Amino acid sequence: MDKNTVLLRDTEAFMRGELDNVTVAQNSIVLDLVQGSYVPYGCYTSAPLPMPLFDALRVSWNAASPDGTAVEAQCRVMVDGNWTQWVGFGKWSPCLHREGVPYQERGPVQRWHDHLQLDSKCATMVQLRIYLYTRDEKASPLVTLLGASTHVVDVIPARGRPVNARMHMMPYAVAHRAPALRPWMDLAIALASLTNRWGADLLPEEFAQVLRDWRTPDDHDPRSLSFAAAAAARWGFPAWVAYGDLALLRAEARAGYGAVVRLQAAPAQTAASMPETRYVAVRGFAAIDGNPQVLLCDPWAGENDFDCETAMPLDDFMVAWDNVALLMRQRTDNTPPLGRTRCSAWLRPVGTDAPGLYRLYINGEEHPLPEDFCAQGGVLAYSLPDACPHATTAHRRFVYTEPTDGGIMLEHGDTARKYTVYAIETDGRMIVGDVTV
Repeated sequence: MDKNTVLLRDTEAFMRGELDNVTVAQNSIVLDLVQGSYVPYGCYTSAPLPMPLFDALRVSWNAASPDGTAVEAQCRVMVDGNWTQWVGFGKWSPCLHREGVPYQERGPVQRWHDHLQLDSKCATMVQLRIYLYTRDEKASPLVTLLGASTHVVDVIPARGRPVNARMHMMPYAVAHRAPALRPWMDLAIALASLTNRWGADLLPEEFAQVLRDWRTPDDHDPRSLSFAAAAAARWGFPAWVAYGDLALLRAEARAGYGAVVRLQAAPAQTAASMPETRYVAVRGFAAIDGNPQVLLCDPWAGENDFDCETAMPLDDFMVAWDNVALLMRQRTDNTPPLGRTRCSAWLRPVGTDAPGLYRLYINGEEHPLPEDFCAQGGVLAYSLPDACPHATTAHRRFVYTEPTDGGIMLEHGDTARKYTVYAIETDGRMIVGDVTV
């Protein structure tokens, strides 16, 4: 592991910290169980972690958080031999309207919504803490990873040994995704590009719902890499955020992993309506016509999905990249998603009183969609079979719509057509059903 990145993710590592109303079981932190009921809250505090001299810090966590539960990560750093106050990064759960914390400045510490910055000072140690909360005595959050990565000062970034490696990833264009989620969809697409290459077959909209920062609009980015790492873990993929250099990205490519990075747009790209900052997936490195290139899945690169497989000159990439990456590992065969994420449903017509209107039924019971389902952040869509098969479900063409009288309107054609309906809630859980009309 890189010297500037520390990951706590097994029983031995967790047991070096302090346990307050929590316990460590099967490489995870859970709330204490007292007389058959979980305590309402608990806290895990890591041992102090020595780091090379640093001026910025990012915290990552992977956690399962059922309904009625949440986790909250905090950290503090040692500056001039003294610990700063604890600072948090907001409560997280797929079931919450997650909100990153507002900007706050205390002495040399500047806390942004997803990282900590030191102004005019440097730190030498970090300590992590995570709170577990529950309102359901029969349910507990479960923390599987807690990590910290620091931006080291006075060190020349390493470029690493050049590598010629191409990873087959799944490209998706922002233009084809749910319009309401577009401001943070590129980060969700980059996650889907990494996970779907391993057969996950997830929709970017599922990720977009779980990594969304619901803060009141302000000058900060609604996309949070910390939330994105937690979102990936929800589907069983260990993920964390790390400060790195070109050597790190080359090592990831050499090992066959890839990474999610943020790029600053060049003036010409901004003039072409590309956002000032965008997230892409790094799918490898190559020399094209003798020039080193970084291979990307760039969601903003084209109108069609496979137009998003692009190459960028290495020098241009190094200027655009902010040296922060989200890294991911493949889930093991025995690692299920951290929580129930999908549910099948029947679609049945309402009847002659409402021609073309279909409602969802789960386990034989009607499941009406609220009229404000989309207004509250949900996504309702359907797809029809295309002329050719697709590598993943997300490559289908989706029609995004809104509920009608608790159901969905589906048009009758001259011939029978099979509709697949998707209702994605704000916690990332999706209801899927087929019907032939």
